[in-house]
Order: sequence, then C-alpha cells, then structure tokens
Amino acid sequence: MEKEFRNITEVENRARNIRIQNGLTQKEFGQILGISKSYVSDIENGYTGLSIEHINIICNEYTVSFDYMLGFVEKINKNVIKVEKIDLKLLGNHIKEIRKDLGLTQDRLSQKLNVSRPLITHYEKGIRTISTADLKGFCELSGISADYCVGKLEKKIKIKTNKKIKPKEIKKLMEV
Repeated sequence: MEKEFRNITEVENRARNIRIQNGLTQKEFGQILGISKSYVSDIENGYTGLSIEHINIICNEYTVSFDYMLGFVEKINKNVIKVEKIDLKLLGNHIKEIRKDLGLTQDRLSQKLNVSRPLITHYEKGIRTISTADLKGFCELSGISADYCVGKLEKKIKIKTNKKIKPKEIKKLMEV
C-alpha cells in the first residue's frame, strides 16, 4: 500500500532541524520520542505529523517552546515550564476559556477549525487529545500562545499570527 503524502509543515521542518543540529540520526531521535526510525522518516518526508505529545518531548528535551515549534515565533523561548505530560483537562479548560473570551459557541469554533462540534466538546472536557493542526489553528484564530494552551506558561500571552479572527468575523460567526 502506497503512503499518502501531505505537506511538510513548520512543525516537521523544525523537528528535523533540531535533530540535525543536535547531530542525531533518525533512529536516535526516534528513541528520544519513543517512536521508530521509519516513523521519524515518515514525519520528515511529509507522510505523517507530530502529535502534541511528541512536540512536548522535543520542547522539554531541547528547551524550545510550542510557539517556536508551531512557527509562531522565530526565537527560542526558554522561559517555558517543562511539563512531563500534557494535562488534557487543563488544555481543555484553556480552550474553553479562550473560546468563551472570543464569544464563540462550540458550533462556531468547530466551523472555524473545520472539525465536528462533538470533537470540540471532547477537547474541552479533556477526553481527547487535540491534534497538532487543530491546536495551531486554534492559536492562529485566537492569537493566544500554544504554550499557554498546553500549560507551559501560567500567564495567557498573545502571539502574532496572520490569521487572527477579525471583529467583523466574530460578529458574523455570532449570527444564528
């Protein structure tokens, strides 16, 4: 069966660069992440992506931030907290808090992220781990740091994105 290619994202590029800068083989990098060499190869060649759990390991091991890994910042922020395991309840609470601050319903957020409303509910309740793509989309939409969302920063901070939701869009989304 042939693998389906997808675009290589900033996350995969930055992970590859970190691996190379640290002189690691794909096998060695895979051992750090708890995945196989072939899985690392698939990530680097655009056949699969990194989960937020794998990104968290990279952030902890190489002292980089989620915002750096997702491409929101160019400088490496070393002032983030090391979190051994992402707390899904905390992540969900942050998503819910930010969604409400934006004045969005779960339905409207699901439309903006192009996911189902029940999936948003699962994210907010900490039942399901948010995908890397959905986390990035959520942070782009809200303009809030991914590091805050995943619990690596205690204070909510803004990030600069090209895809912030405009007040006019919020009004449109609020219409029934």
